Amino acid sequence: MILDMLRIAVWGLSSDRSRLVKVLHDLGVVHLVQMDTTPKIQDSPSLKSLQKLRHAILGLIEALEWKDWESLTDDYLEKQREFIPDFSDGVLKALQGSLDEFNERLGKLKDRQMELKKQAEKLRRVLKIAHHFDSFWKAEKAKGHSIGFWWIYETNLSRLLNRLKSLRQEADSFAKSDAAFRYHVAKLSEGESVIALAGPEEWLSNVEKVMEEENAVRWTLPEEYAVGDFIASVKYMENLYKDIPKELSKIENELRETKDNWGPKLAAIYIFVEERLEEVVVEKTTKTEGYMFCLEGWIPEIELKRTILALKNHFGSRVLLMWRRPKETEWHKVPTALLNPPLFRPFERFLQLMPPLRYSGIDPTFLIGIFFPFFSGCMVGDVGYGAIIALIGYVIKKKAKSRLWADVGSIMLFVAFWSVVWGVLFGEYFGDIGKRLFHLEPMWLERSHVVMPIMIFAVAVGLGHVVLGLLLGFIQGVKSKKRHLWLEKLGNLFVLLALIGALVTLKGWLPKEIFVSWGVVLFVGVVLLIVGGGIGALAESIGSIGNILSYVRIAAIGLSSAILAAVATKFLDVLGMSIFGLFLALALHLLNFVLAIAGSSLHSARLHYVEFLGKFYEGGGKPYKPFSRRRFKKWKKH
Repeated sequence: MILDMLRIAVWGLSSDRSRLVKVLHDLGVVHLVQMDTTPKIQDSPSLKSLQKLRHAILGLIEALEWKDWESLTDDYLEKQREFIPDFSDGVLKALQGSLDEFNERLGKLKDRQMELKKQAEKLRRVLKIAHHFDSFWKAEKAKGHSIGFWWIYETNLSRLLNRLKSLRQEADSFAKSDAAFRYHVAKLSEGESVIALAGPEEWLSNVEKVMEEENAVRWTLPEEYAVGDFIASVKYMENLYKDIPKELSKIENELRETKDNWGPKLAAIYIFVEERLEEVVVEKTTKTEGYMFCLEGWIPEIELKRTILALKNHFGSRVLLMWRRPKETEWHKVPTALLNPPLFRPFERFLQLMPPLRYSGIDPTFLIGIFFPFFSGCMVGDVGYGAIIALIGYVIKKKAKSRLWADVGSIMLFVAFWSVVWGVLFGEYFGDIGKRLFHLEPMWLERSHVVMPIMIFAVAVGLGHVVLGLLLGFIQGVKSKKRHLWLEKLGNLFVLLALIGALVTLKGWLPKEIFVSWGVVLFVGVVLLIVGGGIGALAESIGSIGNILSYVRIAAIGLSSAILAAVATKFLDVLGMSIFGLFLALALHLLNFVLAIAGSSLHSARLHYVEFLGKFYEGGGKPYKPFSRRRFKKWKKH
């Protein structure tokens, strides 16, 4: 239902400006339109302070990685609002100081976390190399050899080893013993290795030149981890590496607790700052005349009494309130506010995919709430599938953290209800399982066996749906005084009436003598069409017939779903109650279930958007955006 709107003007004393704006903000019902867009707003110190505070809070929220905005309920916000009654200069200064201190503590935690992660990665890489040489280092040290490490390209390794062997034969230190040339290679990645060489100290000194020529680089343990010999340093690094996850876990727990405790509070403060910013903007841009200022806008008529009472309680005779109904010439400027029963409110989501509804239009929410689940349920038409849809819808609605998903869950419950109803009428429970196990018989028709009656029913439903759309279009044309619109819709109705009447007469259900009368009705309809919309309107009339036939998809999709469900059960007839047979049956039922939900939803939505709403829906309106605080419950009974 589209609410009746009133043009409202609120006059008050300039000294009451801030308080009056806050009262209107609390009421949250006035759609402001009168704004004085002068440059003075940019020079406001309070505005700059609030903007700075907003950026600081948002930065902290992002640093905490808190994103659960939908968890902020009205009750929670009202409780938090008690701690920040206003945004005076003192409050702003205190808040900024607290946020700076909080940011500093958070920054230190984040920096330490990052430092530990880098240290862990560095230790992991070093230990990966060091562990390759544990045994080699111990064995060679026991022989009294010195050990050196070098990083080298894989392509140079073979040539390097040959040169080192030659160098060993020439070395005096090796000549006095039978010690073999000892080395160990650790491959790091494709193309890179670390080589450890063992031998007398003098020989290792001579190796440096060869290594330099082969582009090898001396590799040593990082200085900060060198606490003795190689083994002692490795042991020290291993202990460090084991302790890092404990400290990281402690920091992560602290960050998580901070996020859980302070994320919602910071988000609430951010919302309050945003609200105060809105108030400052309104205060600075109001129309001022002498000692008075004025705010203008639109308000739902049902909220007028509450608004008058609130302003009177706060300001008495210091405020003047004037209102009037909108003129027809300004209907295109009036914002559209919808108020539907809670049961059908989720179906307002369908209008969000359409251009905003005009104030002079017709709200189709209630009709979508009736026909969408009716069509979808008819396509599914299975008690078992309907029960599963109901379960899924209930879980989604129960677990939903956003209104969008709560609405999706509610719509699924509607679809589930009609799926069960049609399932009983068609006698389907997971296909023919109900018939096999419980002797479930259809209360109307078994659609997998009688195709034509179901097709005729679908077309008849389509006829009723399209005619309803044309009737609403006719009403819309009369209501908005658009002569061409109501003539065109009326002509369309006459043409459809003539064609249906002629078919019924030929069928023998009406006297053949009145057949000529239908020709007269057809002629009148064509004349109305041409007068209302010209020759192009004839094409639209033919399109309406196509629209009606398009509803055959209700029967076609439902029939395919019923056949697939029956085929799934046939697998058990062929393969028996084997694991393979059960798997195939369940897999096909699952596939059919997914297709049933997707197909019924998409096609039912198409029938509404294309065949139905196009007959009367009038977009191009202005959404109702009241000057209000963040609330889920915007419409309440007072």
